[in-house]
Amino acid sequence: MTGAVDTISYFLKRMFVLLWCSTARRVVKNDHSFLSWGMPKVTDEYREARRDEILEAAMRAFHRKGFQAASMADIIEESGLSAGAIYGHFPSKSDLILTAATRVIGARMDDFDEFVALDPPQPPSALLRVLMGGMLNDLGRPDMLVQLWGEAITDPAIHDLASSVFAQLRSMYASYISLWHQRQHGVEQTAADAIAEEQVGYFMSMAQGYIVQSALLPGFDGERFLTNVEKYLPS
Repeated sequence: MTGAVDTISYFLKRMFVLLWCSTARRVVKNDHSFLSWGMPKVTDEYREARRDEILEAAMRAFHRKGFQAASMADIIEESGLSAGAIYGHFPSKSDLILTAATRVIGARMDDFDEFVALDPPQPPSALLRVLMGGMLNDLGRPDMLVQLWGEAITDPAIHDLASSVFAQLRSMYASYISLWHQRQHGVEQTAADAIAEEQVGYFMSMAQGYIVQSALLPGFDGERFLTNVEKYLPS
Protein backbone atom coordinates (compact mmCIF):
# COMPACT_ATOMS: atom_id res chain seq x y z
CA MET A 1 0.00 0.00 0.00
CA THR A 2 2.80 2.38 0.92
CA GLY A 3 4.49 1.74 -2.42
CA ALA A 4 1.30 2.61 -4.31
CA VAL A 5 0.91 5.88 -2.36
CA ASP A 6 4.53 6.84 -3.07
CA THR A 7 4.01 6.17 -6.76
CA ILE A 8 0.85 8.28 -6.90
CA SER A 9 2.60 11.07 -4.96
CA TYR A 10 5.54 10.98 -7.38
CA PHE A 11 3.30 11.30 -10.44
CA LEU A 12 1.28 14.12 -8.85
CA LYS A 13 4.49 16.04 -8.15
CA ARG A 14 5.65 15.52 -11.74
CA MET A 15 2.32 16.75 -13.08
CA PHE A 16 2.49 19.81 -10.84
CA VAL A 17 6.02 20.70 -12.02
CA LEU A 18 5.10 20.28 -15.69
CA LEU A 19 1.94 22.33 -15.25
CA TRP A 20 3.82 25.11 -13.43
CA CYS A 21 6.54 25.28 -16.11
CA SER A 22 3.96 25.44 -18.88
CA THR A 23 2.05 28.21 -17.10
CA ALA A 24 5.26 30.13 -16.36
CA ARG A 25 6.26 30.13 -20.02
CA ARG A 26 2.87 31.59 -20.95
CA VAL A 27 3.04 34.18 -18.18
CA VAL A 28 6.54 35.31 -19.15
CA LYS A 29 5.26 36.09 -22.62
CA ASN A 30 2.95 38.64 -21.02
CA ASP A 31 4.94 41.89 -20.60
CA HIS A 32 2.77 42.81 -17.60
CA SER A 33 3.20 39.55 -15.70
CA PHE A 34 4.83 39.40 -12.30
CA LEU A 35 7.69 37.38 -13.80
CA SER A 36 8.63 40.22 -16.13
CA TRP A 37 8.55 42.94 -13.48
CA GLY A 38 11.91 44.70 -13.15
CA MET A 39 12.99 43.47 -16.59
CA PRO A 40 11.70 46.13 -19.05
CA LYS A 41 12.21 45.70 -22.75
CA VAL A 42 15.30 47.47 -24.10
CA THR A 43 13.88 49.86 -26.68
CA ASP A 44 15.76 51.44 -29.59
CA GLU A 45 15.35 54.81 -27.87
CA TYR A 46 16.93 53.48 -24.69
CA ARG A 47 19.85 51.96 -26.58
CA GLU A 48 20.43 55.20 -28.50
CA ALA A 49 20.31 57.24 -25.28
CA ARG A 50 22.84 54.90 -23.68
CA ARG A 51 25.13 55.15 -26.73
CA ASP A 52 24.93 58.96 -26.49
CA GLU A 53 25.79 58.77 -22.79
CA ILE A 54 28.84 56.63 -23.54
CA LEU A 55 29.95 58.88 -26.41
CA GLU A 56 29.71 61.96 -24.20
CA ALA A 57 31.83 60.24 -21.57
CA ALA A 58 34.35 59.21 -24.23
CA MET A 59 34.57 62.77 -25.54
CA ARG A 60 35.26 64.03 -22.02
CA ALA A 61 38.04 61.47 -21.66
CA PHE A 62 39.43 62.40 -25.08
CA HIS A 63 39.33 66.11 -24.17
CA ARG A 64 41.24 65.43 -20.98
CA LYS A 65 43.85 62.97 -22.25
CA GLY A 66 43.67 62.98 -26.04
CA PHE A 67 42.74 60.15 -28.40
CA GLN A 68 45.97 58.21 -27.95
CA ALA A 69 46.37 58.44 -24.19
CA ALA A 70 42.73 57.88 -23.24
CA SER A 71 42.06 54.19 -22.63
CA MET A 72 38.85 52.20 -22.48
CA ALA A 73 39.40 52.06 -18.71
CA ASP A 74 39.39 55.88 -18.62
CA ILE A 75 36.16 55.95 -20.62
CA ILE A 76 34.54 53.35 -18.36
CA GLU A 77 35.53 55.36 -15.28
CA GLU A 78 34.31 58.60 -16.87
CA SER A 79 30.94 57.08 -17.74
CA GLY A 80 30.30 55.45 -14.38
CA LEU A 81 28.97 52.40 -16.22
CA SER A 82 30.18 48.83 -16.16
CA ALA A 83 32.70 47.49 -18.65
CA GLY A 84 30.01 45.19 -20.03
CA ALA A 85 27.70 48.14 -20.68
CA ILE A 86 30.43 49.94 -22.64
CA TYR A 87 31.63 46.97 -24.65
CA GLY A 88 28.05 45.99 -25.39
CA HIS A 89 27.76 49.14 -27.50
CA PHE A 90 31.36 49.78 -28.57
CA PRO A 91 33.76 46.82 -28.89
CA SER A 92 36.86 49.04 -28.98
CA LYS A 93 38.19 52.57 -28.60
CA SER A 94 38.44 52.80 -32.39
CA ASP A 95 34.71 52.20 -32.65
CA LEU A 96 34.10 55.05 -30.23
CA ILE A 97 36.41 57.37 -32.17
CA LEU A 98 34.78 56.46 -35.48
CA THR A 99 31.28 57.03 -34.15
CA ALA A 100 32.19 60.34 -32.51
CA ALA A 101 33.95 61.61 -35.64
CA THR A 102 31.05 60.55 -37.85
CA ARG A 103 28.64 62.52 -35.69
CA VAL A 104 30.84 65.61 -35.77
CA ILE A 105 30.98 65.45 -39.57
CA GLY A 106 27.24 64.89 -39.77
CA ALA A 107 26.75 68.09 -37.79
CA ARG A 108 28.97 69.94 -40.26
CA MET A 109 26.78 68.76 -43.11
CA ASP A 110 23.85 70.35 -41.28
CA ASP A 111 25.89 73.57 -40.90
CA PHE A 112 26.60 73.49 -44.63
CA ASP A 113 22.92 73.12 -45.53
CA GLU A 114 22.08 76.12 -43.34
CA PHE A 115 24.90 78.14 -44.90
CA VAL A 116 23.75 77.41 -48.44
CA ALA A 117 20.24 78.59 -47.53
CA LEU A 118 21.44 82.02 -46.32
CA ASP A 119 19.97 85.02 -48.12
CA PRO A 120 21.88 86.94 -49.30
CA PRO A 121 24.44 84.23 -50.03
CA GLN A 122 27.81 84.50 -48.33
CA PRO A 123 31.22 84.18 -50.04
CA PRO A 124 32.96 80.78 -49.88
CA SER A 125 35.57 82.14 -47.46
CA ALA A 126 32.84 82.68 -44.86
CA LEU A 127 32.07 78.95 -44.94
CA LEU A 128 35.46 78.26 -43.36
CA ARG A 129 34.46 80.22 -40.26
CA VAL A 130 31.23 78.23 -39.95
CA LEU A 131 32.87 74.82 -40.35
CA MET A 132 35.85 75.54 -38.08
CA GLY A 133 33.65 77.08 -35.42
CA GLY A 134 31.36 74.07 -35.42
CA MET A 135 34.19 71.54 -35.23
CA LEU A 136 35.95 73.31 -32.39
CA ASN A 137 32.67 73.69 -30.53
CA ASP A 138 32.00 69.94 -30.78
CA LEU A 139 35.55 68.76 -30.09
CA GLY A 140 36.61 71.42 -27.61
CA ARG A 141 40.30 71.28 -28.56
CA PRO A 142 41.81 71.72 -32.04
CA ASP A 143 44.66 69.35 -31.22
CA MET A 144 42.14 66.50 -31.10
CA LEU A 145 41.82 66.76 -34.88
CA VAL A 146 45.59 66.70 -35.27
CA GLN A 147 45.70 63.61 -33.04
CA LEU A 148 43.00 62.01 -35.17
CA TRP A 149 45.11 62.57 -38.28
CA GLY A 150 48.03 60.93 -36.46
CA GLU A 151 45.86 57.91 -35.57
CA ALA A 152 44.89 57.65 -39.25
CA ILE A 153 48.50 56.86 -40.15
CA THR A 154 48.49 53.56 -38.23
CA ASP A 155 44.81 52.62 -37.88
CA PRO A 156 43.27 51.54 -41.22
CA ALA A 157 39.70 52.14 -40.05
CA ILE A 158 40.47 55.70 -38.92
CA HIS A 159 42.50 56.24 -42.11
CA ASP A 160 39.47 55.31 -44.17
CA LEU A 161 37.29 57.61 -42.09
CA ALA A 162 39.71 60.54 -42.40
CA SER A 163 39.96 60.04 -46.15
CA SER A 164 36.17 59.94 -46.40
CA VAL A 165 35.85 63.10 -44.29
CA PHE A 166 38.33 65.00 -46.44
CA ALA A 167 36.56 63.85 -49.59
CA GLN A 168 33.18 64.96 -48.21
CA LEU A 169 34.47 68.34 -47.07
CA ARG A 170 36.24 68.90 -50.38
CA SER A 171 33.15 67.99 -52.37
CA MET A 172 30.99 70.17 -50.16
CA TYR A 173 33.31 73.16 -50.51
CA ALA A 174 33.70 72.72 -54.27
CA SER A 175 29.94 72.56 -54.77
CA TYR A 176 29.48 75.83 -52.89
CA ILE A 177 32.29 77.59 -54.75
CA SER A 178 30.66 76.59 -58.02
CA LEU A 179 27.25 77.70 -56.80
CA TRP A 180 28.68 81.02 -55.67
CA HIS A 181 30.20 81.77 -59.06
CA GLN A 182 26.97 80.83 -60.78
CA ARG A 183 24.84 83.03 -58.51
CA GLN A 184 27.11 86.01 -57.99
CA HIS A 185 29.12 86.16 -61.20
CA GLY A 186 26.70 84.66 -63.71
CA VAL A 187 29.10 81.87 -64.71
CA GLU A 188 27.51 78.86 -66.38
CA GLN A 189 27.76 75.61 -64.42
CA THR A 190 30.50 73.83 -66.37
CA ALA A 191 32.81 76.83 -66.16
CA ALA A 192 31.88 77.40 -62.50
CA ASP A 193 32.71 73.77 -61.70
CA ALA A 194 36.13 74.23 -63.33
CA ILE A 195 36.79 77.35 -61.25
CA ALA A 196 35.73 75.51 -58.11
CA GLU A 197 38.13 72.67 -58.88
CA GLU A 198 40.96 75.21 -59.15
CA GLN A 199 40.08 77.09 -55.98
CA VAL A 200 38.94 74.38 -53.59
CA GLY A 201 42.50 73.38 -52.67
CA TYR A 202 43.16 76.86 -51.30
CA PHE A 203 40.14 76.73 -49.04
CA MET A 204 40.94 73.21 -47.81
CA SER A 205 44.53 74.18 -47.03
CA MET A 206 43.29 77.20 -45.06
CA ALA A 207 41.09 74.90 -42.97
CA GLN A 208 43.99 72.53 -42.27
CA GLY A 209 46.31 75.45 -41.54
CA TYR A 210 43.83 76.91 -39.08
CA ILE A 211 43.54 73.61 -37.21
CA VAL A 212 47.31 72.96 -37.03
CA GLN A 213 48.18 76.49 -35.96
CA SER A 214 45.39 76.52 -33.38
CA ALA A 215 46.78 73.31 -31.92
CA LEU A 216 50.50 74.11 -31.98
CA LEU A 217 51.08 77.87 -31.85
CA PRO A 218 50.76 79.60 -28.47
CA GLY A 219 48.73 82.76 -28.76
CA PHE A 220 47.38 81.89 -32.20
CA ASP A 221 44.79 84.52 -33.20
CA GLY A 222 42.09 82.48 -34.87
CA GLU A 223 39.79 85.44 -35.45
CA ARG A 224 42.50 87.39 -37.26
CA PHE A 225 43.32 84.33 -39.35
CA LEU A 226 39.70 83.91 -40.45
CA THR A 227 39.31 87.63 -41.14
CA ASN A 228 42.37 87.56 -43.40
CA VAL A 229 41.06 84.45 -45.16
CA GLU A 230 37.85 86.31 -45.95
CA LYS A 231 39.89 89.29 -47.10
CA TYR A 232 42.41 87.59 -49.38
CA LEU A 233 40.97 84.33 -50.66
CA PRO A 234 39.14 84.59 -54.00
CA SER A 235 35.44 85.35 -53.91
